[in-house]
Amino acid sequence: MAEFRGRPLWERAARTAEAIDFSERVVVIEPDSPIGSRLGWVRVENQFAMQGMGTSIAAGVRALVNCDRVIVMLADMPLVSRAHLERLIAAQGVAFTRYHDGSAGCPAIFPRSVFPLLETLDGDRGARSLDLGDAKLIAPSQKRQLTDIDEVSDLQRLRSAG
Repeated sequence: MAEFRGRPLWERAARTAEAIDFSERVVVIEPDSPIGSRLGWVRVENQFAMQGMGTSIAAGVRALVNCDRVIVMLADMPLVSRAHLERLIAAQGVAFTRYHDGSAGCPAIFPRSVFPLLETLDGDRGARSLDLGDAKLIAPSQKRQLTDIDEVSDLQRLRSAG
């Protein structure tokens, strides 16, 4: 809910997703979240959100009805670009974002064939913990897109960088 450039972080991520013609959009939230309904989105309450990201990925994937693939994005990464999401979409199979240290992370895209595995995630186990075969790693055009706001100091750094 923290604001950056006049909008909550989650809304910036949502607007980036809305710039792409996805067949479904799901926002996974904690039960007491102040995030309300948003046109074109299915709001999924995750009773286990405090246990970690894995529970939210599983809840979101279970809510999907009619799609061949899913992109998992994080609401606290407000600088991810539409162009980066489009590069993930163009990949075949599983593709993660490549971080500057070579590690894999979000956003990431997964074909329907791995949805059952994603639905088993729990706690802090993210999709990187699964055996998903040959996953592609796709770096964003600018390292800054990987800015992740986990602490107040992260937000302060982002605001001071402009």
